[in-house]
Amino acid sequence: MAENRGKTGWRIMGLAFIAALALSACSSNKPFDTSSASAEKPGEKKQARGLAAPLFPKGGSSAQGKITVYQKGDRWQLSVTVFGLPPGATLRVAFFDNGNCSSPNAFSAGKLWLPPDAPEGTRPDKWISLFYTSVNGSLDAVTRLPNPGRHSEEAFRSRSVLVFADDNVQELKPGVPNNVVACGVFDTIEAFF
Repeated sequence: MAENRGKTGWRIMGLAFIAALALSACSSNKPFDTSSASAEKPGEKKQARGLAAPLFPKGGSSAQGKITVYQKGDRWQLSVTVFGLPPGATLRVAFFDNGNCSSPNAFSAGKLWLPPDAPEGTRPDKWISLFYTSVNGSLDAVTRLPNPGRHSEEAFRSRSVLVFADDNVQELKPGVPNNVVACGVFDTIEAFF
């Protein structure tokens, strides 16, 4: 009788061991690979670089958020996250020469700016497509910038990015609202994904 209990115990432990092996094999969706070159280290994440501009309200608005530019393939992507605006508002984003958002109407941002490889005849005020806020007055969108990314992130660094509450973007003037609702300055970020 004691002999049967001993055999049963060994059988149960053997079955448990086989079940554990089977479960561990099922838990991985990658093919078994013994080469150390293709093995990922646990917790290791791919590092990507880009530029981000935290947004600050201008012209009496309560807009806040962040605009990010990063390269994906041969194109630059523009990610826009803004909240605190009226529902269904039309927004236009544009880049400006100076990385300075100190004035209340964003006049300190300087002149409209395009990357150096923008095609001849490109209008800096219409270079980036229109955006629209949702019913709760927020926007979270990603779009490709319309020309190939032959320039580096240095072209964007320390430039300002402005959000206009309208389809129209004009050169900034002192002493008037300029329809600017938010302003930010691009600086390096490091994102992990």
